[in-house]
Amino acid sequence: MKYYHVDVFSKKKFSGNGLTIFEINEEFDKKSMHILTQEMKQFESIFYYKINPNTFRAYIFTVEEELDFAGHPIIGLSAMLHDLYSPEKERNSWTIELNEKPVVVETTKKTNYYSARMNQGIPEFKTVLRKEQENEFLSYLNLSMEDKFEEFPFQVVSTGLPYLIVPVKASALGKSKIIIPDLEVKLNEIGAKFIFVLDVAGKQGRTWDNQGWVEDVATGSSAGPVGAYLVENKIAEINSEIIIEQGHFLGRPSQIKVMVTGENEQMDHVFVEGDVCKIAQGEVFI
Repeated sequence: MKYYHVDVFSKKKFSGNGLTIFEINEEFDKKSMHILTQEMKQFESIFYYKINPNTFRAYIFTVEEELDFAGHPIIGLSAMLHDLYSPEKERNSWTIELNEKPVVVETTKKTNYYSARMNQGIPEFKTVLRKEQENEFLSYLNLSMEDKFEEFPFQVVSTGLPYLIVPVKASALGKSKIIIPDLEVKLNEIGAKFIFVLDVAGKQGRTWDNQGWVEDVATGSSAGPVGAYLVENKIAEINSEIIIEQGHFLGRPSQIKVMVTGENEQMDHVFVEGDVCKIAQGEVFI
């Protein structure tokens, strides 16, 4: 079975967020997908097969579970599809069928890498935390109310996966870490899947698996909600490019481009864009 290794959200190799991409057939079982993801030890892996020349079915796994949506696997897969199926074209478009919805991604061939732009749809603004809840979630992150950035809300925002956005001062980002064993339970209670700690002034952030064991280098599924949050709170302008930094604390600096489009301050789409470098390809013997 063929597989590919790419770095996502970086135009330079051995930076950004690593991803393994597996080419499968329709009968390939999810238990084996999970085992292969655990074997590769990437934050996520994606498995795909062709439906028609520009439409593909895909499944996304972390080492813990299957996800219905994630950003960097979709962007990485789309760039790889361009390299495999239309390397002679400068631009192409791909539809990735996921468990709950299709995602359209536009790709562009560059000199030594690809760029992929994904439409994450209309953002959903959900639970806003009360003051006592803000205190609680800051304590879960080794922080206090002194670390909060001004009066911006702690809010759950989704463009496919619901993230709790926690706005903090720049000085708080480095000491942020998950220090409780049941964060996933706490997030479920407010309708969130993951947490994203955002240095509002620097537009830089951090996120982890809910055990706090693995920090993500660059997270496309959080970039859409973060971009929408910044626009909603007048920190960034609608219809303008927003650069979100991530991965600096892991020595793999990454840049995620976000644009929230709309008219009269009404958001209609969130686009997330990233660069992708192909690192390796090989075969797995099953």
